[in-house]
Amino acid sequence: MKLSLTVEADAINVLALNMGRIAVDIDGIELANLIDVVCDNGYSLRIADTPGKLVMEDPLPPIARVNGIQCSTAHITEADNTLLFTLSHQNEDFGDSEWIHFSGSGYLLRLSAWSFPVLRLKRLGLSKACRRLVVTLMRRYSVGIVHLDACSEVLPGFTTFDW
Repeated sequence: MKLSLTVEADAINVLALNMGRIAVDIDGIELANLIDVVCDNGYSLRIADTPGKLVMEDPLPPIARVNGIQCSTAHITEADNTLLFTLSHQNEDFGDSEWIHFSGSGYLLRLSAWSFPVLRLKRLGLSKACRRLVVTLMRRYSVGIVHLDACSEVLPGFTTFDW
């Protein structure tokens, strides 16, 4: 959730809660102005009866949001590229083309399609470097989609291949 707001207040206290939620205590601000800005951004504001209660909610359920990242195909081997191309062009019912999609200049990996997508990638024969990239992106950024694209930027700290 991203909320842009310029306020002049006497004091602002922010408390991080679990599940990416925050509680904000603002002294010296007109509550009506704050509610207007929050509503203009598509969120709902609830006034807490007691400190520690949730103050603002995102109207979309967590299942409606998908986090993704785009990076260069230089992070995968030439053999990975060939394998991903083959898997993304299968014409079977319930094949791997349902979660590995060809994008023209790369591949979209829809990781939420499997409970253990990296294990599935290993069973399909993808390289350790490719699997390490996916695992790191999943853990570090909580991504659900990885877009490997030939025209994208190379991520620092990851192995690259010149093919």
